[in-house]
Amino acid sequence: MNLYLESGYLDMESIIESGYPFIFVPAARGTGKTYGTLKHHLQKGNKILLIRRTKTEAELQAKVESTAYKTVFDDLGIDEWGCTPCGSAGYGTVQIRQGDEDIIVAYVSALNTFANIRGIDFSDVDYIVFDEFIAEPHVRKIKNEGMALANLYESVNRNRELKGRPPVQLLCLANSVNMANDTFMYFNLIESAERMLQEGIEWMELGNKLLIIPQHSPISEQKAETALYKAVANEFSEMAIKNKFILNDFTYVQRRSLAEYNCIYIVGDLCMYQHKSRQEFYVSFSKGKTKEIYTNGYADLQRFRRERWRFAGYYLDGLIRFENYRAVALWEKYFAL
Repeated sequence: MNLYLESGYLDMESIIESGYPFIFVPAARGTGKTYGTLKHHLQKGNKILLIRRTKTEAELQAKVESTAYKTVFDDLGIDEWGCTPCGSAGYGTVQIRQGDEDIIVAYVSALNTFANIRGIDFSDVDYIVFDEFIAEPHVRKIKNEGMALANLYESVNRNRELKGRPPVQLLCLANSVNMANDTFMYFNLIESAERMLQEGIEWMELGNKLLIIPQHSPISEQKAETALYKAVANEFSEMAIKNKFILNDFTYVQRRSLAEYNCIYIVGDLCMYQHKSRQEFYVSFSKGKTKEIYTNGYADLQRFRRERWRFAGYYLDGLIRFENYRAVALWEKYFAL
């Protein structure tokens, strides 16, 4: 599988044609992930379901003035095309004119409203593209995004595999802002992403999932010399050029020997340990012995936050260490931080 084209942009054709049912590509800005994806599917004649997080974002993709398809059509010399806006049905379309027919190339919908769609059969869709699946800091996240995405996939895929058809391919694209995003958590990708960044690995096979984190993009290296990236704060450049997850602090991700700690309680998948001789705590996935157990159900998490509220302060004071960043992400989720 090729990761980059000779031009330096991401080789989305090679990535898509790898055939994995689930592909995740958090990549730097302007590396060709969305453009390359739409162009590939258009040229192959593949009808896609294009997903954005909110209805407002989806509506922009179903307007001729703002759809991401506009540049693709221009570059391919396609003049006769149009959009059907998202309406009460919950989805819009992008279509091209072929002879006397308008051919749909993409359905467009939103993750937070997809469950309300009525009266459409997606059996002709073999590809789902979730663009901007990691929310930018200024964008409002929706609750349980990972579960919502899994439900969307199930609605489109249905029982086609039981009938001998290949599964729908889900391709998730985004800028590398937050490793602790809900999709990474739901699809168990945080530990793998952490390892890839530590070891400089750009792609990793994980069963029927493919995780790609480009770290040596030729285009990004060229963009570093342009006006914007010479002017903006280093934090923005770290995300947009170097593909760093800027919202994640790894300072307190430090493995500890459990022999130095006592288990004091379990919450969900995490176990909280207290150091035997100093005021320090450690969060691990290794379960110790304790009678203090909270499940990750709604009621138990509410009880956990009420009874263990001091630990939110300990966390903010830097008194807690974590086995890995997945533990940090779950801890923040359990405490609703």
